[in-house]
Amino acid sequence: MKFKEYVIFLYIVTVIKQKYSFFISFILILIALPKLYSQQSDVDSLRTLISKSSGKEKIELLNTISYQYRYSNASFAMQCGTAGLELAKKSNYKKIEIYLRNNLGLLLLDKGQYDKALENFIEAEKIAELTSDKRAQGMSMENIGIMYTYQNMYEKALLNFGSALKIYTELGEKKSISNVLTDFGSLYYDLKDNEKALDYFLRSLKIVEELKDNEGMAAGLNNVAVIYEEMKNYSKAMEYHRKSLGLNRMFSNSRGISTSLYNIALIYNSQKQYDDAVIYIDTAMEYAQKEGALELMKEYYSTLSDIYYSKSDYRTALEYYTKYAELKDTLVNQDRNKLIVEMSTKYQTDKKEKENQILKQQNDLQNLSLNRQRIINYSVTFGLILVIGLAFFIYRGYRQKQRANILLEEKNQIIEEKSKIVKEKSRIVEEKNKDITDSIRYAKRLQSAILKPEENLTSCFDDGFILFRPKDIVSGDFYWFEKFGKLSMVAASDCTGHGVPGAFMSIIGCNLLTQAVNEYAITKPSAILNSVNKGLSKVLQQKKDEPSVKDGMDIALCVFDPERMILEYAGAYNPLWLVRNGKIIEFKADKFPVGAFVGEEVRLFTNHEIPVVKGDFIYLFSDGYADQFGGSDGKKFKYKSLQQLFLSNYLKSASEQKNIFNDTFDKWIGEIEQVDDVLIIGVKI
Repeated sequence: MKFKEYVIFLYIVTVIKQKYSFFISFILILIALPKLYSQQSDVDSLRTLISKSSGKEKIELLNTISYQYRYSNASFAMQCGTAGLELAKKSNYKKIEIYLRNNLGLLLLDKGQYDKALENFIEAEKIAELTSDKRAQGMSMENIGIMYTYQNMYEKALLNFGSALKIYTELGEKKSISNVLTDFGSLYYDLKDNEKALDYFLRSLKIVEELKDNEGMAAGLNNVAVIYEEMKNYSKAMEYHRKSLGLNRMFSNSRGISTSLYNIALIYNSQKQYDDAVIYIDTAMEYAQKEGALELMKEYYSTLSDIYYSKSDYRTALEYYTKYAELKDTLVNQDRNKLIVEMSTKYQTDKKEKENQILKQQNDLQNLSLNRQRIINYSVTFGLILVIGLAFFIYRGYRQKQRANILLEEKNQIIEEKSKIVKEKSRIVEEKNKDITDSIRYAKRLQSAILKPEENLTSCFDDGFILFRPKDIVSGDFYWFEKFGKLSMVAASDCTGHGVPGAFMSIIGCNLLTQAVNEYAITKPSAILNSVNKGLSKVLQQKKDEPSVKDGMDIALCVFDPERMILEYAGAYNPLWLVRNGKIIEFKADKFPVGAFVGEEVRLFTNHEIPVVKGDFIYLFSDGYADQFGGSDGKKFKYKSLQQLFLSNYLKSASEQKNIFNDTFDKWIGEIEQVDDVLIIGVKI
């Protein structure tokens, strides 16, 4: 049957609905639309059909299209779902509103709009419970569980999946049972439990094969293939991926095609067939861009960066990683800057290797020069002995001297050639050093883009300043402030190390702080640090069997409530100093850092509630200023001197204080090298 004949068939179904039950007409629509899905799309004809429909028939048609076109035409599905939801709410058609909200939630999930997706799922579950629609209630619980997996809240996800599976089993809904088994498999895949994940995926695949559900089989085959790939069984993985790709192409599932192509690329990448992997990912990217699937695009950029990194094409790897980071910021997702740190470390390693090569070549040249001198000395001495003692050997000695001169000339030529090689390698090293410096300066741009401008600090407090002096081009110290409702938040942090490794640790820390407040709505300082502590360990993939991984940070974090005039503070090694009426009140930090707890029991941070009054001045800082060597004796500045500096100037404006502290540091350090990053934050209540 041709496409237009199916369009007419759908229209006839809407007419039949006027005389027969909703159930019969809805089933007819579901039978017709999959056929439409497999044909070449004719959206204009569907729009005409929608315009000719009215009442509940129109809402049901919009709902069915929003479900069936989720993968083949996401934008059209979103338009139909949104229009259907508005009509359903106006007509108080609760039964169909549940399905429309679930469809829209899945579409929003694909777009990375997690908050709006979760809002629709929760509302759908409430309506399903009120209307006693068990199947819809199970569907909503399943989708809420999917949302929790996106947020890494796996225990809650398991509870929702379990509730959904119980409902589907009671109703005998085989297709729905297959879906929720797939959800279980995906969750255990995230938890790295490949055996459980494979078991659930195979159970799900068996059901869709019994149902002869091609679309479900495509997804199931892909899931099983991914697990085989994780288990290093590449032949099995490739077999299942290609079967999945064939089915996805059969019914034009753009997202499914993109996913299958990408998974095949991952196998080639695992086998170091990088060129083949890039070709498949580029093709997968075209389908993902067509559907606006930002989550997929983000993952593809990350993998392309890894591939070019493996090919030692660090510049291209950095370009793709930048695209990945930008897209990750768009999705407000945590994320992980480990690749940039690895690339920068690789640059430093290459630089050190080149320097070692030059030293070795210089030693070789010195040895050649010594050999040359020895040859000359031996030749002259031997010649003199021959002239004095053995006159009749003069001619023979002359010939030997000639040979020695020829050998010396050859040695000189070798030395000249070696010298040219050394010069060429020196030139290459200089170029590499320039590339490394350029890359680090670009990393500074990335770090500066993450740190908010200092002038925005006054939107959080009456007055304030930030004294920020990195030791190198980029810094391991970082500042952070945020406005969350009526609350004003500020933090001063010192990450492990300085320079490039410290800078990218600071990017991770800044992102985790922002995520804890804006995404998880955590406002208590100790709870924020506990969240960052957990997130940092996860991002750095710290493990108990790798006790050398001790990356972390020292931090002082405070939250000011202007209505209650309460300042809450929590800290890791870094204290908080409050200056009032010419006296400094110190609030001490916990004696353990954020992160760096591998193999140890995770400790929770202490929260301090501090009543404050107008005019109080708060100082947060890293250890860089106090630990700087200088002065006439070359000693450390020390915290006692820093306290006196604050007490002498806290009544001045923030800008005056910053200038005074900056000038004092310059005079103290003199010609001595800066030993660490310097950060001081001062805010006035």
